[in-house]
Amino acid sequence: MAFGFDPLLDEEPEEDSFVDKLKPAEKPKLPPNAMEQKSAMRQFDQPIPGQSLTGEMGSAPYEQPPKYTDLQEFMTYMFESISRNEVQRDLLRMLDAGVPVNMLTAPILMQAMSEGKVNPDLAMLATQPLVTLLAGFGKKAGINVVVRKKEDDGLDPRPIREAFKDKRKEAEPAELPDEINLVSRRT
Repeated sequence: MAFGFDPLLDEEPEEDSFVDKLKPAEKPKLPPNAMEQKSAMRQFDQPIPGQSLTGEMGSAPYEQPPKYTDLQEFMTYMFESISRNEVQRDLLRMLDAGVPVNMLTAPILMQAMSEGKVNPDLAMLATQPLVTLLAGFGKKAGINVVVRKKEDDGLDPRPIREAFKDKRKEAEPAELPDEINLVSRRT
């Protein structure tokens, strides 16, 4: 028996209730197949932090003495490896797309270091000759080569400098007239 003061029981149910407005859920997802399971598990195929400290010393190529210790020999190797048709084709495509030459040199030199071809010191020395070599390949192919992208972020620093000057002026104490003597002598 319902009492007269229960508002939930006294009202008639509306025609379009909240439950009626609910849409059926999408089809349930099927369990992942074997290929999806393998790709999901690949995220765990990474080295454990500190694992490099437990491995055999000298097992990585970059832990061995470098193959090239002379800049001229290394540049000869780089010229020969870059001159291969498939490498040169990809390189020229990137240069034609407007990729700056200095952005191409870093990955090339990083790969050479990781393969044990050079040490970091020789890689730094080879940066400028490699930029020249890559730019020369592009110029020879008739490409307008971009050596370095301008560091233009579109901001004009002048208004910022003016704002700092104004703030600096506000922060500086006002000069006091000479007549005011903050420390007076007793006479």
